[in-house]
Amino acid sequence: MARGEQLVRQWSILDLLSEGRKSRRALAEQLGVSLKTITRDIEALSLFPIAEEREGIDVFYQLMHGTAPRIRFEPEEVAALLLSKRTVLGALEGSPYAAAVATALAKIELLQRDRTDRELRRLPEVFQSSFDLPPIRTELQERLLEAAIERRRVWIRYFTAERGAHSERVVEPFFIRLHPHGLDLIAYCLERRDFLSFHVNRIEALRVRDDTFDPTARAFDLDQFLVTTFDGRRGNPVLDVCIRVKQPTAAWARDHFYHATQELRELDDGVEIRFRSGAPEAIAARILSLGPDCEVVEPDSLARLVAHKAEAIAARYRHRASGSDPGPDLSGVGANTRREEGGAT
Repeated sequence: MARGEQLVRQWSILDLLSEGRKSRRALAEQLGVSLKTITRDIEALSLFPIAEEREGIDVFYQLMHGTAPRIRFEPEEVAALLLSKRTVLGALEGSPYAAAVATALAKIELLQRDRTDRELRRLPEVFQSSFDLPPIRTELQERLLEAAIERRRVWIRYFTAERGAHSERVVEPFFIRLHPHGLDLIAYCLERRDFLSFHVNRIEALRVRDDTFDPTARAFDLDQFLVTTFDGRRGNPVLDVCIRVKQPTAAWARDHFYHATQELRELDDGVEIRFRSGAPEAIAARILSLGPDCEVVEPDSLARLVAHKAEAIAARYRHRASGSDPGPDLSGVGANTRREEGGAT
């Protein structure tokens, strides 16, 4: 068998696994090879984080995301890659690798420009993520990323879903951050005179301005900003949260992402999850989504907030079943708790 054919097949396996979990039999049928060939190919791909799980007589493979270490190229390595770009792409022209290698080299070139600029001006990273970096697919996202790298002010037209309203404002893009619900822009808003988080998919229009800004001129602590955020919502106070989830809910709850500070501990009958975060209302909403198998261990203030919300939900459905009034106004639930904790959420 030609080495090129083997490489193309292994490349195809990675491409298929990037779509989700696949069985060895399904891979063999789709690629027209034997089960033993798939086994050998998976062994050859051991460099990649591929999880293997046996079910009955079949084996299932899954490409694990978010596990790759962050690698930093040395200057001479980057130079070699970029200077050989034309030669490499020419040699690969017409092959299945051409488009992927071109994209990879373009990303390296963009990151190298960013790194050089940051090292000269001692600027922080503009892209923050605990997950796989998503491909920059839209023109708006590309222009936003370049504006953040070049430190240019940006005019945006933004839709605030909570208010159902549009607004226009000028912002200084500090960071583009990936979280489980998508991309966020963390920027200084000249109108509000404060740092805000914007959902990138709610930016309806964007124009990069010619004027630049100096990020060192504004005091900003990214870690402190992020610790007040949960599920895309920000608020105080910051809580040290501990929840326990029993089986059977624990079987899938342990695989979910809760917060960048999360720590999971296996229990005999489930899992214990700890994290430190602000936005108690958002935390309570997530806990309620886990159902009766989830218990707030600490803090007591969060347990009371969850109890208030659970009681309000139950009351609403009791009233609905009886055909009387529609139940309490859920929007005000937890107000007393928030005042007691010393801050609004």
